[in-house]
Amino acid sequence: MTPVSRPTRDNHPALRRRPPVVATDDLERALRDCLVDQTVRAPSLVDPAERAIRRARRVRRNRIGAATLAGVCLAGSTSALAAGLAPAATPAPALLAEAPVLMVTPSGATTTGPAAQAAPLPLSDDLRRQPLAAAQVPPVDVVLADGLHTSDGRRIDLGPIAAVSQASRIPDGWLLVEEQPSGETGVWFVTATAAPRVVLPGVDGVVFDPAGTRIAWRTGAEVAVARLVDGELADLEHTAVSPETRPVGFAGDAVLMARADGEDNPAGYDVWWPGRGQFQPTWNETATAVYGSLPDGQSIVAQINDVAGRSCLALLDVRRELAASKTVCALPLTSDGRGAVSHDGRWLMANGTADTRSTTETELAMLVDLGEVFDQEPAAIREAGPRLTGTAVWADAETVVHVADDEQLVRINVDRISTGQDGAVERYELPTDMFDLSDAHPVLVDGALTDFR
Repeated sequence: MTPVSRPTRDNHPALRRRPPVVATDDLERALRDCLVDQTVRAPSLVDPAERAIRRARRVRRNRIGAATLAGVCLAGSTSALAAGLAPAATPAPALLAEAPVLMVTPSGATTTGPAAQAAPLPLSDDLRRQPLAAAQVPPVDVVLADGLHTSDGRRIDLGPIAAVSQASRIPDGWLLVEEQPSGETGVWFVTATAAPRVVLPGVDGVVFDPAGTRIAWRTGAEVAVARLVDGELADLEHTAVSPETRPVGFAGDAVLMARADGEDNPAGYDVWWPGRGQFQPTWNETATAVYGSLPDGQSIVAQINDVAGRSCLALLDVRRELAASKTVCALPLTSDGRGAVSHDGRWLMANGTADTRSTTETELAMLVDLGEVFDQEPAAIREAGPRLTGTAVWADAETVVHVADDEQLVRINVDRISTGQDGAVERYELPTDMFDLSDAHPVLVDGALTDFR
C-alpha cells in the first residue's frame, strides 16, 4: 500500500517531530477514533467520523494530500499515529467546525438547520455553446414541431397530433399528451412502424410512471390508473376525488395526488393505493413541491415548510402518510418545484439561487447529491448551468438534459459537475432553419428503460 506523502515542513506549533509514515487504512482508523473522542454526541444521521473519512477519500481522489486532513485532528490529541505528539487543547476539528446543529422535530424526522443559507459550489468551467447540426442527433428523444426526433437518429411523423405538452418513452413505443382546443388532453400511442392512435380522449392530469408501464389520469370526479400493455389499457382502477385533486406522479405501487389551494382547504399532497379500495385522504399540508420518488418507491423527494416556517428539502415516507423522515433546511433551492430525481435515486437536479460572487445570474440549475445532503456534506450541492425552464430528463445515470429556452437544449454530466471537471455543461442549439418553433416548443421525452442501480 502506498504510504501517505508528508509535507517538507511541519507548520503546526504542537508538532515536535515528524510522525512516521502511515498507511491509508491506519490513517483512516486513527482519524475515526480521534473524531469520535472529540465530538459531542448529538442526534445525527451518521457517525461524524464516517462523514469526515468520506470527505478524506474524496480529497484523495482529487489528488489532495491526505496528510493535511489528518493533521487537523492529530494536532489536538494523542493518538497511535504519532507517539511524539505533545497533548494540546485545540478547538473542534476544522472539518466539523461549520457543521449545522442537528435537531429532532416533533414528527420524529431528523432535521439539520444551519444558521445561514448554504452556498453552492460554483461551476468550474465556462458553459460551452455547441450548435446541433442537421446531421447531429439530439441527446434525448425530443418532439419538435410535427416530428418525434429520437436519440438514435430517427424521425417519426406525428401526423394528426398537435400541441404536444408531455411525452414518455415506454417499452414498445411512446405516449404523447396532446393539449386539445377544449382545454382537455388526449393521450396518443406512437410507434415507429404504425400510425399514431388515441389511447385516452378527453382526460386531464395525465402522469406516467418512470418505467412507462402505468398511467394515471383524472376524468370527471374520478382519478383512474391502469397498466399499459402493447399500447392498450389493462387492469383499470378508479376512485372518487374532490374537484381540487389530481394525480401528479407515482411512488412504487402508490399514486401521488396533489390538492390545489382552495377556499376551504390549503394545498397538499397525499397517496392513493390502488387495490386497497377508495382514496382515503390524509393530506400532508407542509409539502410545497415534489420532485419525484426514490427507486424503492418508499420515499418522495420534496420541499416542505417546517414548524419554524423554513423551507427544507425532505424525504417523505410513502408508508407513513408522507411524514418527513429526513430534512435539511437553508439550502439555496427555489420554490418553483422544477426538477427531477435521477433513476438511481442519487441526484436531484433543481433550480436554486446562484452565488452572486461567481456569476451574474440570479438563478441556476443545482445538482444535489441526495446521498450526502442530509449528512451536511459541503460538496452536496453544486451549481450546474442555466436554470430549468421546463422538464428535466435523465438520459442515463450520469446525464440530465433540459430545455434552457425554445432554441437550446442543455446537457449536464453530473460526474463532471460533482468532481469539478471541465466540459460538464454543454448547450445544443436547435436548428431553427429546419424546424418552425415560432408556435411550438421543444418537448423532451421522459421515461426510464434501463435499471441504472
